[in-house]
Amino acid sequence: MNWGYKILLVIIGFIVTMLSMVYFAYKQNNEMIDTNYYEKELKYQTLIDASNNLNNVTSDTLIKQDIHGISIKIPRVLISDFNKGKIEFIKNDNEKKDIVFNFSPDTNGVYKMDLAKFSNGYYTARINWENAKTTYYREQKLNIIR
Repeated sequence: MNWGYKILLVIIGFIVTMLSMVYFAYKQNNEMIDTNYYEKELKYQTLIDASNNLNNVTSDTLIKQDIHGISIKIPRVLISDFNKGKIEFIKNDNEKKDIVFNFSPDTNGVYKMDLAKFSNGYYTARINWENAKTTYYREQKLNIIR
């Protein structure tokens, strides 16, 4: 085999590799976590302020998973005027499995959820609420294992 055939094989191999990369890139799903990303980006400073409000009270994790389910523990000092609690569980790889709901903790500041609502995998949990006209926010990564 002379050098002309070797160069031709290298060029054909390169073209096949590039076409296969284009095919696999085309088939890949590239979803954004938020559908209205730009609107939320404009309001991001309010989330930073709300996160700082919560960090001034506590730096503990709010969401914990055990064999019984997932529990959210709100600090005791923030329970008295709790208002407009909302939590979003964003599934990073499939937006159809996102879970969003309003919540209100019990007198101990605990709110429990059943694991049956969730599928296995990584979630980004976003918790926000108001307390005496002050907003609080926390974002936490969570790996759900059932």
